[in-house]
Amino acid sequence: MKDSNLDISYQISRQKIIFTGDVAVGKTSIINTLLNSKFTEEYEASIGVDFFSKTLKYKGKQLKLQIWDSAGQEKFRSLIPNYIRGAALVFLVYDVTNKNSFDSLPNWIKFINNIENTIIVIVGNKIDLESKRVISYEEGKKFAEENNMDMFEVSAKEGTGLEDMIYNSVAGLPIFGLLNTEKMTKEEIIGCLRKENIEEKERKVYEETLDGHNETEKNREKSREVISTSNNSNIVTELNKNVFPENKKRKMCC
Repeated sequence: MKDSNLDISYQISRQKIIFTGDVAVGKTSIINTLLNSKFTEEYEASIGVDFFSKTLKYKGKQLKLQIWDSAGQEKFRSLIPNYIRGAALVFLVYDVTNKNSFDSLPNWIKFINNIENTIIVIVGNKIDLESKRVISYEEGKKFAEENNMDMFEVSAKEGTGLEDMIYNSVAGLPIFGLLNTEKMTKEEIIGCLRKENIEEKERKVYEETLDGHNETEKNREKSREVISTSNNSNIVTELNKNVFPENKKRKMCC
């Protein structure tokens, strides 16, 4: 008899996510900012398909995302089907300053659907270039709704919208049919993902900033204690209140 717990663990460890779309829409930049909080102005077209991984926590379990970055050039198009097969989620990216990248979305959707019956999420990137925008939010949203898909606008450069994109999209994965034993709504699942992962990210950031300040050893120890015990997602508030009351406006982190 197959162990259902082992089966669920196996499925959790292999959530395959693909980023695809036209060349130069910012797929690689989105992934780099999402995974490493790192953006570079230098552009180098992806060759073939690159692989990355990201682990999210959800109720004591580790949700491992296998993230594939596919090249947008036509000459690499024949490679993409091999990676789309078995994907739980495809982020289809366009550039809000490039009408051609938006107009090609129907062809990409047809291409994906001919390979795999998967969730497709539309992503409009480069919203930091507002003065160069040619595709409005309303236009992108209307297209997504007409195709029964979610849509998010983001900026890989500024990191805007990336957390909304990833947590909302991941919460819609079929795996939560097995994980959601408490019959939570999608909004509640999103809340859990945010709480468990953003708070951990904040803790790491604030811990790293401690060594960059000239606190006394007493304050350093107290800071670490606040970070390790705080249930408040706004840890900087706790630090200012409990460790540095003399300077409540002190900025601990960007």
